[in-house]
Amino acid sequence: MVKARCGQSGGPFPWAIPGVVDGHSHIFCGDGYVERLLETADSLGISRICVSGHRQGAWNLLTNEGILAAAEKYPERLIPFAFVQLGDEGPEAVRQAVRRGFRGVKFIAPLVGYDDERAYSVYEAVADAGLPAHFHCGVVAYERGLAANSEFMRPMRLDPVARRFPDMPMLLSHLGVPEYEVATTLARIIPNIFVDITGNPRGGWCCSKTPEFIKSLFYWPGWHRKLIFGTDVRWELMGEAIEMHTRMLSALDVSKDMACAIYRDNFRRFVGETVEPPVENSEMRPG
Repeated sequence: MVKARCGQSGGPFPWAIPGVVDGHSHIFCGDGYVERLLETADSLGISRICVSGHRQGAWNLLTNEGILAAAEKYPERLIPFAFVQLGDEGPEAVRQAVRRGFRGVKFIAPLVGYDDERAYSVYEAVADAGLPAHFHCGVVAYERGLAANSEFMRPMRLDPVARRFPDMPMLLSHLGVPEYEVATTLARIIPNIFVDITGNPRGGWCCSKTPEFIKSLFYWPGWHRKLIFGTDVRWELMGEAIEMHTRMLSALDVSKDMACAIYRDNFRRFVGETVEPPVENSEMRPG
């Protein structure tokens, strides 16, 4: 295992940041998994974790019921997002998630494209509830027997969604692998879009990308306000995921204030815990 670098706080980060939030994680099936996840997070300096599952239990993930039970047991540590199956479930699934206490909605392996009009009533319910929406973006991991079409999850399909629902915060994960430039361009131009650079540190897309490549994507002023930190791996790999994340940003001149945005504050804006003016890129305005 790659040893995570330690900062002044004794955690794995090269900055002393209180209240780090892992904005993209999951809970896998297995006795004691939640406790192992939280123990590992403690050792790595992560205060809270945003977790989601899958309705069918795909990838050995808990269902919504399991996610909510874990979050109710550890309400100060876990932030639950409800999986909603686009193309099958409708807006009532979102309203039910709100009633049950979920803090956001996760979309992955939809049965229709993200920009399909049949999905818009679901997005409208998310926006009306004031919830954020997390979209798996790009090619999805293989799961035998699971109906999935990565074409439905291309980042450009979320361009019209973000424009129609400007008050719905949206997180596009994995930089839309392999359409990295599309995802970061959307984050640069559209105020309500955030991205993350999660990937498996043992052979995932991020392993082949240099820090200079990442710097070429996040080149504009204010980029640090559109990137949300996440691990998206089992607890055993969290330290390696953090090390990978740090390496990928190492070519960028990240100050402590910028790091606070990436590793804590952006997620808090995403879920509505703090309210700040939307991030707009002035160079994209006419004139």
